[in-house]
Amino acid sequence: MLADALETTLTDAAPANDEGPQFFKPFSLINIGDFLRLREIQSLFHGVPLDPYVSAGFRHKSLFRARVSKGQVVQTPHAPLYQPTEFNPVHGGIRRHYPEMDVRLARLLDGLVNIFAACAGLTSRDEVLVQAQRITSTDGKTGFPVVEGWHQDDIKVLGLLLINRVNVSGGISLLSFDKGKSMSFAQTLQPGDLLLVNDPVVWHNTTPIEQIVADQPGFRDIVIITSPTNRPPEAQA
Repeated sequence: MLADALETTLTDAAPANDEGPQFFKPFSLINIGDFLRLREIQSLFHGVPLDPYVSAGFRHKSLFRARVSKGQVVQTPHAPLYQPTEFNPVHGGIRRHYPEMDVRLARLLDGLVNIFAACAGLTSRDEVLVQAQRITSTDGKTGFPVVEGWHQDDIKVLGLLLINRVNVSGGISLLSFDKGKSMSFAQTLQPGDLLLVNDPVVWHNTTPIEQIVADQPGFRDIVIITSPTNRPPEAQA
């Protein structure tokens, strides 16, 4: 049962309150693959468009924002992605315009959004950002899941759902309380694994991926879900 899978996480998750979304635990790992139509989600990731802000061409990205009200995921107006330079030295200070996620893929992620909202104690006022991201490694070229290295995201709660990894090595998810000086978590996520992170107190990173078999596609697919949602100041919903 889903309730059993979430029991430990929800026990330590913050109840809804005026301070907004938060986790009481620094981080928690659960697997929700049995509660998602994972194969359909995996097939739709082939349509996630290239990220125009990574010139090397190894990243694909699309996104949507939503709120949860009585179990219903309601999309909110589309807007660029924005982070201050102190949180993202590579793309900070830039209003990044990404396409809205394919509606079929977005609807298949409703279950993830509901689980994340429950774990983070979200109310119907709290908006979530959902990003589909594919990192590729082809023709012997390295793919970088995290171009900015060790970082935090100027948010309160972060979720990383591994959708698929095909023909790649690396891609190890890393967590640290001291920006990588010592490691608190280092694990290769498997499809369906959801890593929940208290962003203000934990730094995160992911190691590069390398293609294993040269003549076959190599990629790592992930959904990044966060709250708040990194809207530009002028586009607050």
